[in-house]
Amino acid sequence: MKKQLISLAVIGLVAFGAMISGCSKDTATNAPSGMSNVNMNISFSRSASSGLGKTYGTEAADSIRIDSAVVVLARIKFESHLDSAHYNPIDDDMMHHDSDTDFSFKGPFVIHVRDTIGINFANADLPAGTYDGIKFKIHRLMSGEQREDSDIRNHHRWFWNNDSAIAGSGITVWGSIMKNGVWTPFKYDFNGEVEFKIKGTFVVPETGSPVNIALNFNIGAFFRNTKTGALLDPTDMSMYNRNLIRQAIYAAFG
Repeated sequence: MKKQLISLAVIGLVAFGAMISGCSKDTATNAPSGMSNVNMNISFSRSASSGLGKTYGTEAADSIRIDSAVVVLARIKFESHLDSAHYNPIDDDMMHHDSDTDFSFKGPFVIHVRDTIGINFANADLPAGTYDGIKFKIHRLMSGEQREDSDIRNHHRWFWNNDSAIAGSGITVWGSIMKNGVWTPFKYDFNGEVEFKIKGTFVVPETGSPVNIALNFNIGAFFRNTKTGALLDPTDMSMYNRNLIRQAIYAAFG
């Protein structure tokens, strides 16, 4: 397991991009005419240190180390006319109105994050063309819910199927926080259902080989105040602090 260190740096959002990169040896394609077989990959990076001094206050931490994380995505859709909204928190009453035919990739997809290496987590046939945005949803996984697991998909020798560790959460992060010179382990659970919309140009060419599209986010931004730049303490269970982390997660994905 490769540990990531979030230093006292101004951690900004890593640009969200698409990358077209030839064929995959592990995936064959029989996509119909006018369609392309698309592999979805995701990675989580961190910003380099810039020597920012400690920010004092009840919300601040000395430093945070992220060891691993699990992110659950329920659906991903490529769109040609995406509106400008960045994210939309989803009420429980809206959770069960999805049609199976509406989405290009339909999960849930349980994505295990241990380092900055790209993770292959989904595959589907999409109409060839140019899209101006992607819509995706962070999903609160329920115990026993059927899903696709990135560890199993990528033949990871440490794959696990532990419902109790992630049930009820859309994002789970394990790590340690340093306060007053002492490292303290933490587990942070984000239990929101949130739909994100990312504007950009995504080209899916008609090809006989699978197309790879890679998404990249800055996991360090999960625990940084979007207004002050202070590191946020994931062990602080106050409503005020948890709302700050929630807003930071919205900004990191949106």
